[in-house]
Order: sequence, then structure tokens, then C-alpha cells
Amino acid sequence: MNQYLIVALGNPGEKYEHTRHNAGWILADLAFSNPDYARNSYASAGVAKVTVARETVQLVKPATFMNESGVSVEYFIKKENIKPENIIVIYDDIDLPIGKMKISFDRGSGGHNGIKSIEAHLGSREFIRIRIGISKVLENGELVKPNVLGNFEPSEQEVLASLAPRLKSTIETIVSEGKETAMTKFNM
Repeated sequence: MNQYLIVALGNPGEKYEHTRHNAGWILADLAFSNPDYARNSYASAGVAKVTVARETVQLVKPATFMNESGVSVEYFIKKENIKPENIIVIYDDIDLPIGKMKISFDRGSGGHNGIKSIEAHLGSREFIRIRIGISKVLENGELVKPNVLGNFEPSEQEVLASLAPRLKSTIETIVSEGKETAMTKFNM
């Protein structure tokens, strides 16, 4: 069985807690019922053990700011000998509307500083990405890209929270059946 690592991206600190940029952290906590994170100062991250498809998997929340997320991921690659293709990164995507989620593999950063940092520290783009939509859609269908450091509105928080079961199922499918099956099943 392949060893997986789940990495949820966000920014530390109370002032960022409910921002769009923290969609990865928010959804990971909801999907895994507020996991009990232990501080790992070597990794500069909070780390929790969660059960995914009957396997124990580490869920990591880098405690660095977004643009240094790769520091934590690199630690686990070296210490745990995890292959880049078995890393699942959950993060906000300004190019997707709120309520949408896409799985991808080996693609560009889309300008996301957390992803750029992970790519730089791994020397690879070959990791799994679960992109969480954070943008608004007007009635005419136009996508409005908000400030990523702005807070979600209460109605948007509900839409985001509704994705938690889907996120957990997606990760379980990746771990038990592979990323290709998950993409076929969950990309919409």
C-alpha cells in the first residue's frame, strides 16, 4: 500500500481563520471532524493522524505562511520517504466558483503561492491537487474573483461546509482506488 500525505493549505493566525485563502484548512477540519493536531516544530506544521480507507494517514497543516508551505512538505518527503505523487494538497482556487472542487495532477501553480512553494521544495509538479473554489458567480454566470484574504460570507461558509463529505470521499477514493478513478468520479 502506498503511503499518502494530506496537506491542507492556509495561513496561521486568528485574523486569517475564516479567509478564502484558508479554504484548505477549513475543509480538511470539517471533512475529518476537527482532527487533533500535534505541533511538529521540525516540520513547522500541525500534524494529525486520520483514518482514510482503513489506512492511517498524516494530515498536515503547515504553520508557515502560505508562500512557505513547501518547507513542511519537504520535511515529510525526506523524513517519511513519501513519494511526491502520493501527496494530496487541498487548497483554494480563485479560478473556480464556490461550491466547486476539482482534482488534478502534475499541473501548473495557477499563480497560487502555496503551490509554487511546494513545487520549488519538491522540485516536482507531480503531486495530487484538490482545488476548492472560492470565487463568486453573478446571476449572469460571470465569475468574480474576490480578495483571497477576505472572509467568507455566512452563506458561502455553508456552501463550503457542504463540500466536506465530498472531500473526504474524494480522498478515500484516491487512497483506495487511485487518482484517475477519483478524477473520473468526482470532477464536475
